[in-house]
Amino acid sequence: MLAARRSSALLSHLGRLAAVVLVAAPAATAHAAVCYQLPFPNPNLADGWGSTCCGRVTPHRGVDFPQAAGTAIPAVADGVVALNQWSGCLGNVVVVQHADGMFSGYSHMIAASPLAIGTPVTKGQQVGQVGNTGDCSQGAHLHLTMAPAVDGVFQGTTVDPHAYIIERLECNIAPIGYLDDAGCEHITGWSQDPTAPDAVIPTHLYFNGPAGDPNAIGVAVDADVVRDDLCMAIGSCQHGFKMPTPLAVQDGQPHNVHAYGIDTQGGHNPELGSSPRTLMCPLPRLEGVRRRIASVDVLAAWKFSTFTDMVTLTDEQVGKFEQSIDIPLAPTLVQADDGSPEVWLLDGDDLQRRRHVADPAVAKAWHLDLAAVAVWPAVDVYALDEAPPLRPRPTLVKGMADAVYVLDVRLDPQQAGTGSDSDSAGEPTTGSSNGSSSSGDDTGNDDTGGAPGPASDGLPPGFGSDGGCGCDSRDSAPAWLGALVLLLVARRRRP
Repeated sequence: MLAARRSSALLSHLGRLAAVVLVAAPAATAHAAVCYQLPFPNPNLADGWGSTCCGRVTPHRGVDFPQAAGTAIPAVADGVVALNQWSGCLGNVVVVQHADGMFSGYSHMIAASPLAIGTPVTKGQQVGQVGNTGDCSQGAHLHLTMAPAVDGVFQGTTVDPHAYIIERLECNIAPIGYLDDAGCEHITGWSQDPTAPDAVIPTHLYFNGPAGDPNAIGVAVDADVVRDDLCMAIGSCQHGFKMPTPLAVQDGQPHNVHAYGIDTQGGHNPELGSSPRTLMCPLPRLEGVRRRIASVDVLAAWKFSTFTDMVTLTDEQVGKFEQSIDIPLAPTLVQADDGSPEVWLLDGDDLQRRRHVADPAVAKAWHLDLAAVAVWPAVDVYALDEAPPLRPRPTLVKGMADAVYVLDVRLDPQQAGTGSDSDSAGEPTTGSSNGSSSSGDDTGNDDTGGAPGPASDGLPPGFGSDGGCGCDSRDSAPAWLGALVLLLVARRRRP
């Protein structure tokens, strides 16, 4: 029972990890953004919505538009006829339901609307004619109401129809963009939401299937890269995206990549131009020493992803990399208080070495939070021995055995006369990281807009237990990780 509780708590903890990798799944349906128009240009705002003038005993529930009897009444937006009836006060009434959940009501019509309930209408389509019917009418005019319920023309809450429509005269336009390349180094392209042309929007990249495919794995990336070629083309520059190609798909096999621009108003998330593309990349060049990730908590603390950051090898290939010290339990970033811009990662035994984080791109690749940098007295920072800087991106490796490692430079405690740090222990498992990409067909699938899911890929409990001895971690590593690949496959098959 206790073990089950611990397992449940661990999986719950992993579910709260910072989002990097997501499994494609349908998102909750959002109301579509609706484009409106005023029915006529002459609203009587002197006796507008909420008015109690002119002998009214209750506030005015709509806005009146004086027009000649028989004038065609246009629908204020696309919708479906939801009500068509006679009212003693309002005369002939027709109500149209719109995709944003609102209902527009047209009262005092000269005759009943010819549109039956359930009839679809488009913005500007005639729904009836202006009249002077009903006990509450004093001259030919359209009485327009807007309400969140179908019977809002008669009772309950209404909104100011003039103000509501004026705020929604411009239609929501779906995002645009292009998947430029799906290569073995980076995946690049651009996306923009014309409705909010200067806003940075997310792009969702799905691997091995389109959005909604239970076998697809997706990664969310912000389209926030400044590109000079976009400035003139779309009138705004900061809409490019560029992400390192996930290591999990660098296996010599073809993988489809689908890209979707995410609408800022919750509308349609279209597939970008030239999407999908196909990448086929060999195993990347691997070198260095292997540093054990000692527990699932360490994996979570570093926010490593077993999709974007990890290569699966044979046990023999893993064994060719000489083993070094474990990575720290969590990343610690510091900066000197002397005004110098350098950010350092503390590493080595007892965190007595400092490693330069070269730029924000390296920090992002390592999932480091630059907002969490601690400012130290300069004398304390520079008293630490400087070790080689962080590599451009982390590379995790595992075989069929239990342990997961980071390939890195050697940071073992130095003995007198042993010389400087080495940056390349162990033999590489493969050579070139170059590959090819080719364009696929446009499938037209719509991204579901779901938020990224956990980066842990459902790792089970017990990871990293030491076994109580100083043996090589391949022999003393925890027992659960040997099933990691099977769990990853199972995770991909779940919606």
